[in-house]
Amino acid sequence: MHDDIISKLTEIFVRFPGIGPKQARRFVYFLLAQPQGSLQNFAKLIAELKTDIVQCERCTRFFILGVKRFPLCDLCADPNRDNSLLMIVEKDIDLNNIRKLGVYNGQYAVLGGLVPILEKNLEGRIRQTALVKNIEHRLAEHSLKEIIVALSVTREGDNTVDYLKVLLQPYETKGVKISIFGRGLSSGTEIEYTDSDTIKNALLNRH
Repeated sequence: MHDDIISKLTEIFVRFPGIGPKQARRFVYFLLAQPQGSLQNFAKLIAELKTDIVQCERCTRFFILGVKRFPLCDLCADPNRDNSLLMIVEKDIDLNNIRKLGVYNGQYAVLGGLVPILEKNLEGRIRQTALVKNIEHRLAEHSLKEIIVALSVTREGDNTVDYLKVLLQPYETKGVKISIFGRGLSSGTEIEYTDSDTIKNALLNRH
């Protein structure tokens, strides 16, 4: 019975990004070594993830809902941000890394993934519908001038950039500039693990 629980938990941890079977099993044994109170608090926090944290209706990043139950995150609702700029990133942690730099004051759109090679079910991989809705809203309300595609320089990242170029092409005819992160990022680099100076250079050298 105990082995069955360990196996099931291991299978769950293996689904985490970048986690293999051995590391997943280490996580399980680490949890077993923790006091009961710590495990109960851990389980409580996991249970609260889906009640206290939601996706922004506009940029689709995750944020703490708060007592006001406002459907927009603090970035999308901030009147002081530059609504003429929209940066497309893969995931929330990429957004957070770029935000920390303090060199970009525009808005964001989180894809939630990348387009794998030869993938056909794109809506299951990226939040394409939400992205288009975000762009259309900003075009109608804020005179959007530039869309910055800021994705990792990997095979899937490059494939996604190529896909987005086609998807976003109609907006160029409406006067919106489509720019791509400069190659300050070396090949095979993920934004999540890139140092701040390299990200700054990639942003400043976008083309």
